[in-house]
Amino acid sequence: MEMFRDPLSTRIVITGLGTINPIGATVHEFWQSLMAGKSGVRLVRNPDIAKFSVKIGGEVDLPDLTGYFKKQSMTRRLDRFIVMAHIAATQAFKDSGINPENAPDRYGVLIGTGDAGVETTYQTFNTIFKRGMDATSPFYVVGCIPSTASAYFANEFNLQGPNFSINSACATSNHSIGMASLLIRMGFADVMFAGGAEAVVNVPGFAGFGVIRALSERNDSPETASRPFDKDRDGFVLAEGAGVICLEELGHAKKRGAHIYGELTGVGFTCDAYDLVSPHPQGRGASAVMEQCLRNARINKDQVGLINAHGTSTPQGDLAESASITRVFGDLAKKIPVHSTKSMTGHLVGAAGGVEAIAVVLALEKNFIHATINQFTPDPDILINVVRNKPLEAKVDHILSNSFGFGGQNAALLISRFKG
Repeated sequence: MEMFRDPLSTRIVITGLGTINPIGATVHEFWQSLMAGKSGVRLVRNPDIAKFSVKIGGEVDLPDLTGYFKKQSMTRRLDRFIVMAHIAATQAFKDSGINPENAPDRYGVLIGTGDAGVETTYQTFNTIFKRGMDATSPFYVVGCIPSTASAYFANEFNLQGPNFSINSACATSNHSIGMASLLIRMGFADVMFAGGAEAVVNVPGFAGFGVIRALSERNDSPETASRPFDKDRDGFVLAEGAGVICLEELGHAKKRGAHIYGELTGVGFTCDAYDLVSPHPQGRGASAVMEQCLRNARINKDQVGLINAHGTSTPQGDLAESASITRVFGDLAKKIPVHSTKSMTGHLVGAAGGVEAIAVVLALEKNFIHATINQFTPDPDILINVVRNKPLEAKVDHILSNSFGFGGQNAALLISRFKG
């Protein structure tokens, strides 16, 4: 148990996966849906959403929670994003096979969120307006603040190491995973559970993103509404869910005989410093974060075998990301496969990168690249090699995963095939 490590020589591997999202309540279901090109977008069942101009979203059906929560009463007291975070983290914990009993302070949690408990806050304010302040639940604050997702999971599994939350809008999960890896590299932990969770398929979510015209309005065709890189894309589809992975120092993982899915070899963090909503039109920050991530991983650009794009299906965002990929990779941008998981899941905001990291790991594990669905007419201004409509069988060694958020916040991960 080294308290301080050499960050450059420390290797971080991935030893556990967990997710719940619109196309799967488990990792296995998620992968099957990705391979089938299944969309998780539908008309939202909340009758209050029917009053909005946008009525579609990536909605999650929660499973039986008895296998996930030791205290079932907490499922009614915690915001939905925390419930989904706990589901994903519990899956990752069980998948990893770890036993933190001998050194619980060496195991940490870093689960981020973009909007935290907006539904709980919305309902609480409604209660205050109707019944007065004294009607507020005593669980209101702890049941919706961002850090509770990490804290509650740690409480149930006795993980006493670093524990906090990150918020960087749609880049949250990648920032969380990247920061968790740095904590291991610096010796503050041996194992970190990291990712993101989001629950915004509700009135505050639809109102907030709808009023800025960020959402697709294809109510008549929910399954084809999310169209990353398509000429006729008209906005992203709001979605919910969680994705958490177990990161572990290589020596620690080998000592306990863990199954190693892959290696986190590089991270990158930058800011556009341009606008609070719109991306830099030439993808300035996006280009810089990819370059930084590749340098951190110490690999050449021609070694990248796949790019899991941020690919939200917005007119500006997809164009800027395409431009940034071309700027970084030059002629290689026309050859390296690019795909968008959001074409199927919709956009999970702060949870997106966590779910997409799992898609990346499974691509390495299964030797298949899932397709980008709903690209009916390629945009002639987007000059990248989008994997369209059917999976591609391919064995790649290094995958770049992008996440870009409001405020120009950018985070990239480089996940690689594990080799000794």
